Amino acid sequence: MNQNKMDTHNYLCTYANVLRKEGLSDGEVFGTLLEEFNGTPYVWGAGGTEGSDCSGTVCASLNAVFGKNIRVTADSLFRNYFTKKAEDYCGIQAAFFLDETGKAVHVAGYMGEGLFLNESRLEKNGGTPRTLSELKAMYSPFLLVRRKLEEKRWA
Repeated sequence: MNQNKMDTHNYLCTYANVLRKEGLSDGEVFGTLLEEFNGTPYVWGAGGTEGSDCSGTVCASLNAVFGKNIRVTADSLFRNYFTKKAEDYCGIQAAFFLDETGKAVHVAGYMGEGLFLNESRLEKNGGTPRTLSELKAMYSPFLLVRRKLEEKRWA
């Protein structure tokens, strides 16, 4: 693990513990950690607060919530971890964008209050909180699917 990822992981884990002591749920902790990526420059393959891609942001936040060190693609998150249909806005969830073959080509983590952190090269100012309507417009060729984390697969 490079220094940037280690620093981000340590910082986010410490912050997650503080948030838990304040009584926040795992979903609230996840959303608050995603806020730390607001303005983070898009860097393909990265997963730190100094540069990240979409799945790197989601993985880094999940890792801090659960004390793990997993780095996978948006498609792997969709197929292996976020496997429950999201019908409400409780818990840890994300918006996935599927291509015509059903492959998840992008993910945005749910921050709370109707906002998803979008880490993408389409964002001029780095990671940006977006509504589902904004995301649908940005990724109009793709199918939007909202899914919840199946925590037993992550924990």
